[in-house]
Amino acid sequence: MIKICYGCGVKLQSEKEGKEGYIPLNKIENSSYCKRCFQLMHYGKTTIEDVPKENKTIISAVNNAKESAVFLIDFLNINNEVINLFKQIKCPKVLVISKIDALPFTIKQNNLINFIKEYYEIKDDVKVVSSNKNIGLDSLFNYLYDKNFKTVYILGLSNSGKSTLINKIIKNYNINKNTITTSKVPNTTREFIRVKIDDYLTLIDTPGFVINSLNYLYEKKINEKIFQMKKSEILKIDNLFLKFHEDTNINLYLPTVVNVKKHFKEENFNESIEIEKDTDLVIKGLGFICFKNKSNISISNISKDLIELRKSVLK
Repeated sequence: MIKICYGCGVKLQSEKEGKEGYIPLNKIENSSYCKRCFQLMHYGKTTIEDVPKENKTIISAVNNAKESAVFLIDFLNINNEVINLFKQIKCPKVLVISKIDALPFTIKQNNLINFIKEYYEIKDDVKVVSSNKNIGLDSLFNYLYDKNFKTVYILGLSNSGKSTLINKIIKNYNINKNTITTSKVPNTTREFIRVKIDDYLTLIDTPGFVINSLNYLYEKKINEKIFQMKKSEILKIDNLFLKFHEDTNINLYLPTVVNVKKHFKEENFNESIEIEKDTDLVIKGLGFICFKNKSNISISNISKDLIELRKSVLK
């Protein structure tokens, strides 16, 4: 009988230690998790290099299945590349902003939803959830039933909260299931994992989409920091540098782990960016900076491919 790891979805095997799905032979009969997932759950470590499925492979599988989808995106990873992945899903779907409990108080949920629908031209429904704080879970759960979503693919970037969402649904609605492995390690889910919630609803956890980004992880609050930058001043964001060529006020929305301060040592700047008034400078995988005034900046130690400009979400 073939057994599947409930944590990552791969086939359990005892022949090759160090390969995916491995479990010692004397434990395989009574085990629901491979060695890798067991170590992730209990020790927070992994011994196998994670190689994600290609984005197009995931999209093709979901579109060919012709079922339905929930696409999770956390607040700091809202950008054109992720939205384009969402738009490539052709089945009935809903966009869900996850980790909403981390949102700064200056950004209201309804305003954020309206901004996303208008700016990114989203015609599908947009909802918000926090699996950790049980915000929006009942609304989303009922939505799936109301929309007649029977088999639902849970999609999103790695670490967007897909497995956590499924586990919370299992817990909240008294479903007698094992939990799916979750961790801060990208691409914890290796294959598609089917979770039958009841006779009507089945959720499918999927490998995370991967884009070129800085991949900062956060679980708690997003920091909002305000700076008044003067002409020729340099701002250091961890190991990234921004030089300002005119006076401007900025609001930064970044994970709490990110260190931000003014920098008084000269650096080499190789790219310049013109920024209009009330514009967000989005740094993929890190967060964004809201520019209150029209500005001209230079950047160092970051590829311009990781940056995009958009109308300010605050407006």
